[in-house]
Amino acid sequence: MSATWCQFKGVRVASLLLGLGLLSGPGLTAENSNFQVRAESATRETDYTLGSIARQHITLHVPPGFELDPSSLPPPAQNEAIELRNAHWKTQDMAHERLIMLDIDWQIFAAGDTVKTLPLKKLHLEFRRDQQRLAVDVPADKVIVSSLLPARIDAEHVKLYPDTPLPEWPLASQLWQLAGWLSLLGISVLYLLWYFGWIQLPQEKRMPFRQAWRTIRRLPDDGNAARMQAMRLISRAMDQCAGYAVTIENLPGLLATQTAIAAHAEALRHFYQEVQHAFFAGQQAAWSLEELKQLARRLSQVEVS
Repeated sequence: MSATWCQFKGVRVASLLLGLGLLSGPGLTAENSNFQVRAESATRETDYTLGSIARQHITLHVPPGFELDPSSLPPPAQNEAIELRNAHWKTQDMAHERLIMLDIDWQIFAAGDTVKTLPLKKLHLEFRRDQQRLAVDVPADKVIVSSLLPARIDAEHVKLYPDTPLPEWPLASQLWQLAGWLSLLGISVLYLLWYFGWIQLPQEKRMPFRQAWRTIRRLPDDGNAARMQAMRLISRAMDQCAGYAVTIENLPGLLATQTAIAAHAEALRHFYQEVQHAFFAGQQAAWSLEELKQLARRLSQVEVS
């Protein structure tokens, strides 16, 4: 009789553990059988209407190593008043337990003519580790869903609200700031137009390279004659800058004293070699008109820098 009573008592305890979700598979250890699986749920209750998304935050405490079984989640899109739209979770291992942070998005497809309190769905969540299984029931949270219609419709509540006057906006400071920025923009545009040679200032008459570049830009590209004229203009500007006739022989002395144009020393040496070939040897100018324009432009930028 004692053996029969012990056997009956063992079956009863096992049945109780199965009902609590603590014994759901073979090989469950004594450590797991003493662990209390629990769930903590939180959902914002208010500010919902038709089509709103209610996010339910659930923190699950399970023994180490157990994973949430996705098949235990309710299926989405069941044509009900509350439908599951999305569910995602992450785990965090602690010293003696594992935390599963589960977020479920419920979409509300019901709204009446008055404010209603609607329950979300109950959850029966299952967890597994190898052949072991655990389960926990999460009661349904409740949300308050507003009506699409006003609470009262009468003569008093259909009147339009009076227009709200616009706040006073002092424009003086903004207008001064706008004028300052526009002035700065205008000055910048004028400087760029002058820097790239689109407008001419009186002091440019004392800038020989600037004058040469302006003239070369207007030359038609009609062959050797235009290139020869461009070379004359650049050579004349070099003479005005130096105060004497510059040749290939005295060019190094000029570059030693005129540090501003020393950066273009290599181009100037090639230019004066080309001058000797074109003007004294009677050869065709090898430089194109575009190359001469670029040299004149770089020298003119030295003057305005």
